[in-house]
Amino acid sequence: MYQVASIELCAWLGGLQEHKGPNSASFMTIEDVGKFLEIPVNLKEEDAFHLTIEEYLLALIAMVEELSRLAVNSVTLCDYNRPMQIGSFIKELFAGFQLLNLKNDILRKRSDGIKYSVKKVEDVVYDLSLRNLVPKGGSA
Repeated sequence: MYQVASIELCAWLGGLQEHKGPNSASFMTIEDVGKFLEIPVNLKEEDAFHLTIEEYLLALIAMVEELSRLAVNSVTLCDYNRPMQIGSFIKELFAGFQLLNLKNDILRKRSDGIKYSVKKVEDVVYDLSLRNLVPKGGSA
């Protein structure tokens, strides 16, 4: 799972463009990750090593947690635009997770934690706006 989260984070930061599909947003789909790792995804008919949808979703959650830490660290490096980008992205991802009917107990609990990452980044963006450090035309 953490390898997939690292791959997703690298893709979100702008790396691995050659491995992303043409319709990929700023992260890799489960199929893109499967191609990158050269493993099958979400097998149902056979018993073989593969990437499951649950593992993929857990990796996305881990990526969100890392991105919220990156938002805080970006401000210390005077990169005031990145928290805005992160905030927008994780809000969209959180909205997508809220649409899912998660039966898996660990997946449901971990996805509930995304809201804390969203709040953490919103606090950073709010602090930036209070200090007039929000880039022109930017909002989260």
